[in-house]
Amino acid sequence: MAGRRSGPILFIVLVLLSSLLLTGSLAMAALGDAQNVGNLIKVVRLVTTEYLEPVSVNDLVNGAMKGMVAALKDPYSVYMEPKEYKHLTEQIEGAFTGIGVYINKKDTNQMVVVSPIKGGPAERAGLKSGDVIVKVNGEDVADMDVDVAVSKIKGPEGTEVNLTVFREASKSLLEFKINREKVNIPVVTAEIAKKDSHVGVLRISQFNMTASSEVDRAIQDFKDKKVKGIIMDLRDNPGGELRAAVNIASHFVPKGRVVSVVDREGRSENYETTREYINIPVVVLINGGSASASEIVAGAIKDSGTGALVGTKTFGKGVVQSLIELSGGAGVKLTTAKYLTPKGNDIHKIGIEPDVKVEAEKANGASAHGGEEADVQFDKGLETLRTMMR
Repeated sequence: MAGRRSGPILFIVLVLLSSLLLTGSLAMAALGDAQNVGNLIKVVRLVTTEYLEPVSVNDLVNGAMKGMVAALKDPYSVYMEPKEYKHLTEQIEGAFTGIGVYINKKDTNQMVVVSPIKGGPAERAGLKSGDVIVKVNGEDVADMDVDVAVSKIKGPEGTEVNLTVFREASKSLLEFKINREKVNIPVVTAEIAKKDSHVGVLRISQFNMTASSEVDRAIQDFKDKKVKGIIMDLRDNPGGELRAAVNIASHFVPKGRVVSVVDREGRSENYETTREYINIPVVVLINGGSASASEIVAGAIKDSGTGALVGTKTFGKGVVQSLIELSGGAGVKLTTAKYLTPKGNDIHKIGIEPDVKVEAEKANGASAHGGEEADVQFDKGLETLRTMMR
């Protein structure tokens, strides 16, 4: 009988629960909420003795961990099974197999395409910035953590993923069938502006593990070419590693604080500059897709007064996630702190306003940028930079 199988499972859960209840503040919480603890034990017993189908300990424990983190109602915190955690670490390292698209959550029920990677499968299929992903292979992703949704979009090279997308411009649902490929993330591009040989253009698409060293090389190249000003394009950059953001911002702010990270107890850790200040004018292009680490860089430059921000208000993600690997390859991405700009500004759910506001021209419902031609934000950035260079 199924009831005979419940003994070992119930014993394991009770042992785990008991060990947790004997530690720290959770013990006090348990004493004040004994009814819920009793209900938890009862639900475990019911599931293991009464549910129609056999249930594995692994499924129950995974479900409990996912539910515990989901109860935080934080779109940036999630428990990930090994496959999901592996996909996330691959993206941080700079390469993955998928369709080549950055997505983020503008709120708790919209999975928004920040930008497709140039030349990748998603861009070739017609996916655009601002598209809202509604379903992946027929599964609703509205309530999913963004990294879980990403893990479902990714998959083995040569396989296909079906996306249902809402496009605001046409007020319609669109269906896309996209083949997955090996995608190398183009993190940094650096070149001399076509419209001004004295200006270096630095485009950063993500702050992953390779970004800061790539920017170091680009800055040295600009010095060798004796550029007189830099346009740094952070539009639609969804963020990435804190340390990469600090290293990159350090080129553009004087010696001192880049960002402060504040934990739940109010303890603050200050991240100081790590590179030599290049001391030439800089304009940073930003928009609603500039998030997290992008906002650290933009906020540091704005607060220090060493450059100008041009474009539209940033996304407004001012919280820090820690990645904690668990045994067996699983992991937890947990919001553990918030960050403040050097002047102590909390920009979470607020964003950073540009010094010069310029709306992007629209093309088929998406922002038209990525090159110098027909890019009104770039043109205004160049005009602003030339004023600063005089």
